[in-house]
Amino acid sequence: MKKTAFVIILIISVVFLAGCTTTETAGQETARDSIRAHYEYKESWSLGLGCYGKVSGYAYNAGTTPVDYVAVNFNLVNTRTGTIRDSRSVFIGTMGAGQSSSFESVLDGECTQQYRVDGTIVK
Repeated sequence: MKKTAFVIILIISVVFLAGCTTTETAGQETARDSIRAHYEYKESWSLGLGCYGKVSGYAYNAGTTPVDYVAVNFNLVNTRTGTIRDSRSVFIGTMGAGQSSSFESVLDGECTQQYRVDGTIVK
């Protein structure tokens, strides 16, 4: 009886988590003028957050002059419907010529959906 209950709980857990434990995107790039950002998106699950996506990467100033205000906006987009599930803006701040800055952010998703992340630079 205990073995059967354990197997049933295990099967339910695997089915519940199957949609959000395996997706990881290769590196993506976005650019605006001299500012470039490279980021990766990985879906994960935790007891407190449920299914979520983690965006991490870096932005850099490839130009020869400083830029006063830099932010990177991320949209978590449902690949099936094209709708935006969640959005986050990561403030980088002032970036000098040749300077880079790393960032990470969490996007809220659903376990049964597939997503992509679109990033844009604001300056």
